[in-house]
Amino acid sequence: MRFISWKKTTRHNDWKRLTSVAWAALFAVFLMIGNSFPIHQVLAAEDADDVRFLHEEIKEKKAHVDQINRKIEAYKQAIERKQAEAASLRGEVDLLENRVAKTELEIVAAQESVRAVDAEIRLLQAQIGEAEEKLKQQRDLIASLVREIDRSDRQPMLALVFGVGTFSDIFGEIQRLELLDADLHDTLTSAEAEKEQLVGFQTEQEGKRASIETWKKTLEAKQGQLEQERESKDVLLDQTQASETAFAMLLRDLKEEEQDVTNQAAALQQTLEEKLRERDTGESGSSILSWPFEPKKGISATFHDPTYPFRNLFEHPGIDLPTPVGTPVGSAAPGYVAWVKQGKMYGNYVMVVHANGLATLYAHLSKILVEPEQFVGRGEAVGLSGGKPGSPGAGLSTGAHLHFEARKNGIPTDPMKYLASD
Repeated sequence: MRFISWKKTTRHNDWKRLTSVAWAALFAVFLMIGNSFPIHQVLAAEDADDVRFLHEEIKEKKAHVDQINRKIEAYKQAIERKQAEAASLRGEVDLLENRVAKTELEIVAAQESVRAVDAEIRLLQAQIGEAEEKLKQQRDLIASLVREIDRSDRQPMLALVFGVGTFSDIFGEIQRLELLDADLHDTLTSAEAEKEQLVGFQTEQEGKRASIETWKKTLEAKQGQLEQERESKDVLLDQTQASETAFAMLLRDLKEEEQDVTNQAAALQQTLEEKLRERDTGESGSSILSWPFEPKKGISATFHDPTYPFRNLFEHPGIDLPTPVGTPVGSAAPGYVAWVKQGKMYGNYVMVVHANGLATLYAHLSKILVEPEQFVGRGEAVGLSGGKPGSPGAGLSTGAHLHFEARKNGIPTDPMKYLASD
């Protein structure tokens, strides 16, 4: 009687173990099948609604950006047509108005792009959360299967043989262990796939975050460009008093001034460079230029900048460094002051001749601190910055900044090729 009772109890325990394994296997199959469904079928109902909303939001914003880009393209074509026309005040004002309208649309497009990428990040976060939850469930299942296999492995062989009633039970126990092993293998494979998907989502999210920072920088640059374009129109109308005749005279003066600077710089270069060699400063052979001041606000216009508001009148021959009026402007290298002048385009400006055919020009100064043929050391102040529209010495300027040029044998060249990286 005792033997029969023990045997029945053993079979009952075996049945409980097999039942638990069956449920575990069924759960594993459910998880593996779940991987093949779209995320909105796996998520809870409220999460699925959020994901659908995000997909719709992303689609809507991208469609809006595409629509804006088509309008931007139309403005680009209008600008090209205006640029092909003969220079006139009305044509230049129309050109600037088209540029303002185009830049305004570009700002809206950048804002919408930021919002679209933000929605993509939120979608990825939902996918990451789901992938992490599925991975956790699979890890729990793996732990359960490993514990079950370990418990079976610790049973002595004799207990396994004599602890069951028939050979059929023995084969059933062996099949159970094989099923456990197969379930463990499948679940491990599925967990590895989930982990790779999770890593992919996280990498994509990092890329999206970098993209959104790029869009924000683009947006900031476009907002600065818009402000400059709006100011350019006002400056042009103020300089010409809205008169076509005055505009023609201004255009003539600008071209003459530009040509005179080029000619005189080339003529003075050799004479002043010889004086510099005689002085022997120890830097006479250097072609490295220092920044006139620390460019804390960056560069608002580059050399031959395609977005320069007055590009239809002349190419931008240097770089613009935004800075408050009155900022000390240091000489970029040791040299002799070629001249101090005032012009329609540059306003108050100074040119300094350096070694190796280099010269630098500092324009829109509110105050000049040097005299012609004066020697200046690297970093020594040649003037104070200006550029505020309408103020004395501002010239053709749309805001407080320093216009800085580098010239090689009198010809404007990109200062960035010579400026020190530090």
